[in-house]
Amino acid sequence: MSDDVIRLSDLVPEYARHYKASPQEASYALHELILDLYSEYHVKREEMVVPHHIFWVGRVGGSQLSTKSYKLFFNGLIDYFNNLFSPLPEVDDGLVRCYCVSDSGAKDIPAGIVYLSRAALGKWVLDAGIEPPDFILSTNAGEGAEKDKRWSEFKEQELGTISKIMNGLVDLIKEVDKAHREPPTDSFGRKRAEKIKIHASRLNNPPRKNFDMYSALISFAEDAEVDIPTDHQTLRKYMRAQSKSNRSA
Repeated sequence: MSDDVIRLSDLVPEYARHYKASPQEASYALHELILDLYSEYHVKREEMVVPHHIFWVGRVGGSQLSTKSYKLFFNGLIDYFNNLFSPLPEVDDGLVRCYCVSDSGAKDIPAGIVYLSRAALGKWVLDAGIEPPDFILSTNAGEGAEKDKRWSEFKEQELGTISKIMNGLVDLIKEVDKAHREPPTDSFGRKRAEKIKIHASRLNNPPRKNFDMYSALISFAEDAEVDIPTDHQTLRKYMRAQSKSNRSA
């Protein structure tokens, strides 16, 4: 099994180990993440089934697809993590409720034969406009810190990227100042200035928990016509920005 693929039953222990948190804290954090995804994909986009390339039912001892066809739903994952941090005596917290297409009925299956792809889950979270945890983006959660390079080892290309980000941020500050101090007279200019003000306000007052600051910054730069790296992973690597809620914790 590759570093990218992990069993659902191993997700909470590895998450807890990566963040030096308790299993209860880890299961709660993952429960909240799935709830956010539920709100975006199920409630807003009306998607019913969790994509099978992200979570799927495999086999005992292997991540190959089960010979039977299964469908996983948000509620099954939500209940699974909820049972881990808030267990009930009559509920087996090692099972996940899903729908077996082959048997035409709901089934509780062991979490150890449910698998997920970290890369696919990370992209899914990003596409929802949510900032994914470092643990999800890491190809090897236990060794994620080893992938960070020291400043002294940066190559010329990396220093150029940092310079571009810094210059872009300074240009954004200038555009925000212009939007407030130099009201445009034409309709196009007024709309542009209003967009810039809205973007700046969202960065200072995130509209929701797990706000994706990097995507918001890219959108901000595009509307302000400022040259800044437009790759989410590049900004994440060099900026390490935190949400307002994380800073106050």
